[in-house]
Amino acid sequence: MNINSIDLNLFLVFQAIYATRSVTLAGDRLGMTQSAVSNALKRMRERFNDALFVRSADGMVPTPVAERLVAPIEEGIACLMQAVDQGRTFEPATTSRSFRIAVNDIGQLVMIPELLSVARGIAPGVRFETVDVSVADARQRMLHGQVDIALGSWEPMGPSFYQQRLFDETFVVLMSKASRLGTRERIELEDYLAAEHIAYRPHGTTETQLQQTLDRAGALDRRRVVLTAAHSLGLSAIVAASGLLLTVPARLAKAMVASRADLHAVETPFEVAPFEIRQQWHERFHQDSGNRWLRELIFGLFHERSRRAPGAQADGPLASSA
Repeated sequence: MNINSIDLNLFLVFQAIYATRSVTLAGDRLGMTQSAVSNALKRMRERFNDALFVRSADGMVPTPVAERLVAPIEEGIACLMQAVDQGRTFEPATTSRSFRIAVNDIGQLVMIPELLSVARGIAPGVRFETVDVSVADARQRMLHGQVDIALGSWEPMGPSFYQQRLFDETFVVLMSKASRLGTRERIELEDYLAAEHIAYRPHGTTETQLQQTLDRAGALDRRRVVLTAAHSLGLSAIVAASGLLLTVPARLAKAMVASRADLHAVETPFEVAPFEIRQQWHERFHQDSGNRWLRELIFGLFHERSRRAPGAQADGPLASSA
């Protein structure tokens, strides 16, 4: 197949359909009509003599041929974007760039509102998209240029990734002020174990951190869990209307208490080893001026200095600063 005979814009359409699993959503991402995306898909099918994507209950599912094509196509697009950016300074005031951030719903609730507020004041045309994925998926998406940066308590993603500490996090116990324990400034382990609980299990390693903490305290198998929740949406209302306890990261509890006057948070009745919240990115975008702008903005907003680690250095393949 002669590359000169192919419209390279078709590869952008291919990437968008693969990422969204939808012709309509792909059009929204690219600023194209649904019919234009459908026409582009038809042309690609003719070029590759394959359906590439087939309709299913889960959206447009890629065929084996599409699965083989996606990695080189995404790598090629990422290289082209990097080449275009070389020698061109990222201009926040005029950019319309879209950034994709891998973050779970804790991070979205705690970090994204402030990031969006400040970023829009500096760069009014900038756009953000968050994705809640596993660490393995986040790593692959950054490797292929589908995600710009990852925020969370994930372990280092590998030798080709940079990481930078933002702050240390811990856990607290959230409860209703109207509950039996709601007026106390501290809670004893016996009361903690006697109460009923919500087990919050988001993506990322936050749940693993909590499980390990509870195990060290001898409380993992002794808690009386009434509700297991995969998302934070609605948890504050559930806690406020019940006597259930919710053990969550301190910054998430702070955000919930700030939105409801009937909630109260106290320290856990057991020792909690602080865990790091980091930002991570792939080395291929380390010198990208837009990605660099985003990293520096996030670092400036959320970095907390610590006696244990300075945090100003980005650890990664070249061990250079952010």
